[in-house]
Amino acid sequence: MAAWQPVFESSREIVGDALFDLIYTDPDTRKREQVASACRDDVPTQVWVAEFEDEIAGFVTFDMDHERLVGEIGNNAVSPNFQGQGIGTQMYKFVLGKMKEAGMDSAIVETGGDAAHVPARQAYEKVGFTGAFPSITYHFEL
Repeated sequence: MAAWQPVFESSREIVGDALFDLIYTDPDTRKREQVASACRDDVPTQVWVAEFEDEIAGFVTFDMDHERLVGEIGNNAVSPNFQGQGIGTQMYKFVLGKMKEAGMDSAIVETGGDAAHVPARQAYEKVGFTGAFPSITYHFEL
């Protein structure tokens, strides 16, 4: 969960404490549950773990839509101890290779536009992702 702390902090800064606590209730637990869900046998999501000297350096999840022939990278992170060493780039190249082997025609990934997501955007662009589609998520406290 340490890899996502800058993202959680950025989100809190953007929407404010009160709204963050309402919308993103216990973000560590929610993210942990998302990742655990992807690891279940009854889910078509693939999960790959990057290790370095018996330590988990990062992981990436992805799905493939065999009708549309589109692969999608999902939850992924690099441990703070390994960030800035190209682990993310290596993981994305690996996953894109798996998608290509499976017959996918294209791949997509979504990420945030805030400063906390700059490393992710840079890694995605480094492996060749283009055509970033701007998106805005608004928040409103009722």
